[in-house]
Amino acid sequence: LAADRVRVQFLANEEASVLAGLEALEKGIRDKQKRVAELGDEIVTLDKRVAELTDRIVQNQARLGDLRERFGKRAAAMLRLRRARLTRLLRRIADPNEVRRSRDRFDFVKGFDLALIRGMLDATAADRKLRFELTEKKAAAEETRVSLETAVEEARDLSAEREALLVAIRKERVGAARLARELKDAAKRLDAYMGRVLGSGPQPEPLAGGFAAQRGHLPWPVVGRLEVPFGKKVDPESDMVLISKGIDIRAAQSSPVRAVFEGKVAFAGSREGFGNVLVLEHGGYYSLYAHLESFAVQVGQAVLPQQLVGYVGDSGSTKGAYLYFELRQGRAPVDPMHWLAP
Repeated sequence: LAADRVRVQFLANEEASVLAGLEALEKGIRDKQKRVAELGDEIVTLDKRVAELTDRIVQNQARLGDLRERFGKRAAAMLRLRRARLTRLLRRIADPNEVRRSRDRFDFVKGFDLALIRGMLDATAADRKLRFELTEKKAAAEETRVSLETAVEEARDLSAEREALLVAIRKERVGAARLARELKDAAKRLDAYMGRVLGSGPQPEPLAGGFAAQRGHLPWPVVGRLEVPFGKKVDPESDMVLISKGIDIRAAQSSPVRAVFEGKVAFAGSREGFGNVLVLEHGGYYSLYAHLESFAVQVGQAVLPQQLVGYVGDSGSTKGAYLYFELRQGRAPVDPMHWLAP
């Protein structure tokens, strides 16, 4: 009980020790949320760049189409004005100044055509470059979206893990506090009987109505002192919380053990950990007597209330002679202290 009280008292410290893990989870959540925000901004930037590139490609395609159209017209014109005709045309001009001016005009036209060709080539190269960058940005945006989905899922998983840890801590605290209260109540019940020799006085006679009507009225199976109550208790050596489905009654070796109610012997034999065990059936209820030295009845025999059924021993016991006593309603153990007479 003291160990469990300490456990409850310092459970907050246990929770504090878990806070390191919680802090790590929360930091992970914050990091993931920050990464989600960064990826979101990155996607916005990439989408904006994709839109810009798409517009520029459309504009460049329009410019390239215009250049191709103009180049086509110039190519057709130049095809008509072949080199031979141009030479004959220049020979017909008698004035040398006019010849120079004509050559200057042809050089201008030639430069215009070359500029047109260079512009078309530049526009074509720009189109290839823009389309390549557009492909890259679209792939980067898609990859970033996948990373964003992963980061969101990881953040969600971390949040769920954090919540599960907090719930477990709260349940542990509540469970430990409830356990401490139960152990405290059990200790109080034990204190009420400590030092008293139970079952030594006149025992009550059975009431009418069968076993169920005997609650709080059954005689004690042996004269002795209550040592271990029903329910939960703390083992003094290991500090472990143990559950007892019956009660331990400290009694002298070979003390007589008596039936608490009329019934029939359902079992009389040895069981590991309990030594010699006797089980009486009382019409849906059962009483069990363990660590007996010997039996005074046999299987199938009918017994009367307070009839001698065996003797206290230490068979299967690790702490000397005592009687382990259980009551069961069907297969479920019930607290004998609620059934035995005060």
